[in-house]
Amino acid sequence: MTSPTPRKRGRPRSTEADSAIQAAVIDLLEEVGYTGMRIDDVAERSGVSKTTIYRRWATKATLVVDVLRAIKSERVPMPETGDFDRDLRAIVRDLYSSLDGTSLGRALPGLLAEKSADPELSAAIEQLWTDRQAMVATIVRRGITTGQLRPDLDVASLVDMLAAAAYYRLLITGAPLDRPSAERHADVLVACARGGQAAPPARRRAN
Repeated sequence: MTSPTPRKRGRPRSTEADSAIQAAVIDLLEEVGYTGMRIDDVAERSGVSKTTIYRRWATKATLVVDVLRAIKSERVPMPETGDFDRDLRAIVRDLYSSLDGTSLGRALPGLLAEKSADPELSAAIEQLWTDRQAMVATIVRRGITTGQLRPDLDVASLVDMLAAAAYYRLLITGAPLDRPSAERHADVLVACARGGQAAPPARRRAN
């Protein structure tokens, strides 16, 4: 008689559940803010049990930041074509698009305002930004190594500039975060990174 196939231990993570939790968190952040959001509310809106949520995330702060991390990875992926111009433009366009009229864009101002009152949330968000900056810095350093960018480029400053304009528009001026604005921002960043030197022929962006 054939032996039964052993059952795997533990319950596999459900993609549908993760998506429902993500949507619930972002909607609640937009509606009631971080302070007003409760895990009970996330469970009720997502249809996922509170026990399951706490099994994956020990605190509200870790849940919120993990959701932000997932959204960033999905909507602002780190390209790896090796062409600095193309990679940077893709990052800037995706960043603007992720904030332009989206639930994430509407939820972030309140969340960032509230982080100053919650040390755990503040530390978690800072780590998220640090991780994302490190990914972008890798792309910039690769551009320097391959000769696409000037060798004396201040990598940290360029990385700061990449995110600064988008968040300045979102949080301070309310200026458009549309595709033309993203392209103008990318133009400035590329010019700064190249320091006036022309892109190598093989690296030029196709029209």
